[in-house]
Amino acid sequence: MLSRARGEGSRSGGLWQLGGLLLLVAIVGAALAGLGGAGGDPVSVQAMPGASAGVDSTTIRFELPPAGADAPPWVIWLPRQPYQSVRVDAHGWSSRELGFFRPDDAEGVLPSGFAFELPRRWEGPITATIHVSPAATRAAWPRVMSRVQANRLEQAGAVGSAAVYAGLLMLAMLSLSLYAAARDRVFLTLAACTATLAASLAAINGHLYAVPGMRMLAHFEVVGIWALVFVFLATWVRLIQQYVAVEYTGPWIDRIADILYWSLLVAAAACLLGVGLGVPGWLWDDVSTFAWVAVAAGSLVALAGAARRRIAMAWPLTGLLVVIVAVAVLKDFQLFGEPFDPLLLRMLYQLGMVVFLTFTAIGLVQRISEYREQRDRDRLARADTERRMLREAARTDLVNALQSRLRQVGQEEVAWTGFRVMADHLLPLLPVELLVVVAEGLQGGGLLLVDPPERKDEAADQLRGQLLALRRQAANAIALQQPAALPDGAATQALVPLKLRAPAWGALVVWRRGGEGFAPDEMALVSEFCRITQMHVDQAIAAIKLRQSAELDALTGSLNRRSIDQWLARSFAEADRDGTPLSVLFVDLDRFKAINDRHGHACGDQCLRAVAATLSGALEEGDLFGRYGGEEFIAILPGRGGAAARQVGEKLRAAVERQSVDWEGQALRLTVSVGVATRRDGERSPEATIDRADKALYASKRAGRNCVHVAPAVFT
Repeated sequence: MLSRARGEGSRSGGLWQLGGLLLLVAIVGAALAGLGGAGGDPVSVQAMPGASAGVDSTTIRFELPPAGADAPPWVIWLPRQPYQSVRVDAHGWSSRELGFFRPDDAEGVLPSGFAFELPRRWEGPITATIHVSPAATRAAWPRVMSRVQANRLEQAGAVGSAAVYAGLLMLAMLSLSLYAAARDRVFLTLAACTATLAASLAAINGHLYAVPGMRMLAHFEVVGIWALVFVFLATWVRLIQQYVAVEYTGPWIDRIADILYWSLLVAAAACLLGVGLGVPGWLWDDVSTFAWVAVAAGSLVALAGAARRRIAMAWPLTGLLVVIVAVAVLKDFQLFGEPFDPLLLRMLYQLGMVVFLTFTAIGLVQRISEYREQRDRDRLARADTERRMLREAARTDLVNALQSRLRQVGQEEVAWTGFRVMADHLLPLLPVELLVVVAEGLQGGGLLLVDPPERKDEAADQLRGQLLALRRQAANAIALQQPAALPDGAATQALVPLKLRAPAWGALVVWRRGGEGFAPDEMALVSEFCRITQMHVDQAIAAIKLRQSAELDALTGSLNRRSIDQWLARSFAEADRDGTPLSVLFVDLDRFKAINDRHGHACGDQCLRAVAATLSGALEEGDLFGRYGGEEFIAILPGRGGAAARQVGEKLRAAVERQSVDWEGQALRLTVSVGVATRRDGERSPEATIDRADKALYASKRAGRNCVHVAPAVFT
């Protein structure tokens, strides 16, 4: 879904960019078409330059057609250049004086040239002199045309200038909006570059000095224009520096860009300071030309490198900058013999700069898209890492919980407890509707665990018709998922087999509402939890069996001699601490050697097992019973003294006497002799009591067997 949304967003952004670009191209085309056709068929002009000190004068000759009553007046039109003053003299007639830095309200809005209307009665050959000041400024190429043609030219120039200013204003606002949205400083640089370009172009066109509050800049005259140009070039350097990501090209390029940036700012400040120091303006003309060439060349090199690194819009920007440089060369140096239309070249240059910054903005917007995609990838990677860490923590918690809980339960409860602990740790990570663990032959029994427990009947209904299929799927040992149905709607059922030795089988089955299913990492998580749980269940059962083999007698299943000695020491310490009675009973099977000799050791083992089971069953809860050695057993009776212990001894003797052991069709009758001893005050260890109980047992043997003797006794 994320990739689809991102793709739709990219296509939508591309359509907006394409639409804006087409609109801009349409405006540029309209403006240039207007400029190309606004002049009509002007009168042929022959220039005869001549100069005098402090004033640059250009004499022109042209021939006007016969004057008609309704014919519009003729005008001499010059492209707008930074002249302090300009006027026309001809045949004793002198025009009003116009100035670049002192725009006249009669010139209209956004004028693109100086228009001097000639007297209506003039016709035939005319010789006129154009006076411009200062003398260092080269006179422009004048044109003679009708007032109608001049108005059309002015209107076309105004449209072109308005398109330039509107485009730059829109671009500056867009840059600030993008900065507010993305918080990327490159958009502030783009806004600054756009604003300084608008200011410098307005100054070059002479429109800046007609803006209220800006007329004070006329004090700096042409030097103020160069200062604005230097500031614009500095912001352009910074924009290109950030656009091409110079950190990927080398630190030396970054240092060169920084040096050029600060040098241009210093040059701008020096321009303004030079006005008061009397530095000639023509010097800054040469410096600005050199600065423009250096910035353009450096930008071309940087953009070409960016294009090789596949930075967005780098190739179009490189080609466009080549065109802009070519137009600037034609405009400023006029390398070809007959000059091109200066107004057309100026509009081409300015509109080209607008298109260049627009393409730059498009490339930066695409960089935002790439940044967002990278951010999304980082976010997904971070989420995946956090999810992995969470699952690893849950895995560790599961291991710790299994080790703790399984140590506290008996063998018959180990499997159920283990999978119950697993479900408690799995369900917070795996949202499901129902979880079931089913197994047959697991540790010799069956298992059915349901979560939530109140849905056990529903789970049984779900599994009733699937047991054979589940058994087959579990035998394949492959986790799978498939569509299923719950009572309240469709669901997805996932099965993870338990690795049990045949013929045992088992599986964990989960249901999730809807058809979305389970992700591969979720299936892997369930499989991992099942593996861990089953491993710990097997280990716990093995530990229980190992513990039992160390504590229990292998033949009778009762406590062995080692365990009995430990329990004796513990019981005597507790009795001494609490001041409670404690008795010990020795029970010996009568004539056991004769049974072995007559019926064999297998029969003897069977008799020992039967007697042990009878004696253990006759004792109460809390009593301890074990095999002390050979045919001798021992019982520990916490909390009971001599009389109560004697009663227990009689109970044990009678229970064995009533029992018969079936061996090869014969009913063997068995009896036992019992010796009883009670702990005396001050006895903290069992040795003395054991010794008395042993002597009491031998007293029972000497008394004819099948009887109970309590110590102290008189032995003869």
